[in-house]
Amino acid sequence: MPARTTAGARWVLTAVARVAWRVWRLPILALLTLLEPVVRVVFSLAIVFGIIAALVFELSAVGPRFPFLGMLALSLGSGVTLVVYYGVLTLVSR
Repeated sequence: MPARTTAGARWVLTAVARVAWRVWRLPILALLTLLEPVVRVVFSLAIVFGIIAALVFELSAVGPRFPFLGMLALSLGSGVTLVVYYGVLTLVSR
């Protein structure tokens, strides 16, 4: 008898989780879709200008120690963040 009760409770919890996901999915999707152009522009500019700034400061030899690899990693990290954003947008839209 306890196995049937456990299976029934699991079914109820699964149904509640599925309904909760469907209820919260639409507002999250709307917010992510509205923010998409802004996020795309900001992170794309961070990638491009970060790489350009890193190269310019490295080639100009302004200071004795410029963190070139750190600046380059930060710029490329913006690209990774943009890919993750699109992944979350795809996951929520399914």
